Amino acid sequence: MSLQSEQLVLGIDGGGSKTRASLARVSSGNEIQIAGWGISGASNLNATGLAAAAEQVQLAIQRAFEAAEIPFQIVAAISMGMSGAGRDEERQAWLNWAQENNVADRIQVVTDAETVLAAGTPEGFGLALIAGTGSLAFGKNKTGAEARAGGWGYLLGDEGGGYQIAIAAIKAILKSADGRCSETSLRPAVLQSLGLEHSDELIGFVYRSENNRREIAELSKLVFAAAEKGDQVALKILQHSVEELSDLVKAVVNRLEFSGAGYALALTGGILIHQQDFRLSLCEHLSQLQIEPSTIECVDDASLGAVRIAVGLLNDGV
Repeated sequence: MSLQSEQLVLGIDGGGSKTRASLARVSSGNEIQIAGWGISGASNLNATGLAAAAEQVQLAIQRAFEAAEIPFQIVAAISMGMSGAGRDEERQAWLNWAQENNVADRIQVVTDAETVLAAGTPEGFGLALIAGTGSLAFGKNKTGAEARAGGWGYLLGDEGGGYQIAIAAIKAILKSADGRCSETSLRPAVLQSLGLEHSDELIGFVYRSENNRREIAELSKLVFAAAEKGDQVALKILQHSVEELSDLVKAVVNRLEFSGAGYALALTGGILIHQQDFRLSLCEHLSQLQIEPSTIECVDDASLGAVRIAVGLLNDGV
């Protein structure tokens, strides 16, 4: 690929836990070669504010250029798949930022679910399910119709995500302390992990003023560990999470009328990528609901889907 025939594009996957930027070279024949990756912190503007989120996006882009050993420059196109960008207001905020900072000649801001769909489905049609810190289902059919379910944030939704799994565990611990539910191995595991001695200290941990949503979500790992050892409380929490995620999928499947012909399913987020038994339970439950997908793909890096969208901007001449 010669320097004369190639263009540079950027794909951004901006999540509630981390941000990944992929810098790619694109030839005149649309061959894509990833030149470098950059990773930084959370960039959900609803959780951190635009200034802090933009700082992480800029850092990820800078690191991608450094990894590629290419001097920082304006790229031909950028696709930004951003968590928390489901409304026009948030998308416009990111578009303004990219324009004001001369990031690219062509810019498109989409949700992080759209980049997952682009990365994990053969034709870009189907359904993407995210279960990381939070949760969201997003789908697109061949007519171009779109639908989403969930993604209402940690106070109003995010069912099946790591944060809500961890909160369910903390609630179970406190109920156990009251004698309102059975004893669970989650209690000593969670307290030891946080360096606490008594259950009532969990109040301060959850309600303290600083943003510790990711720290809370990390406790979901203890729920999976307890479930593997047969803890009934942990097993019940995870089964409920499977049902909640299945409900998200079902809502999108019904709205886009995927049920009869099947659909491609792209999965991402730490919960679905790293917890194999949980993922299998989800697939089994979808089958029981008679909404089993025709194909399933795990997407570990949604920024590659953003790169595909950015290349599409070049082809469309947007």
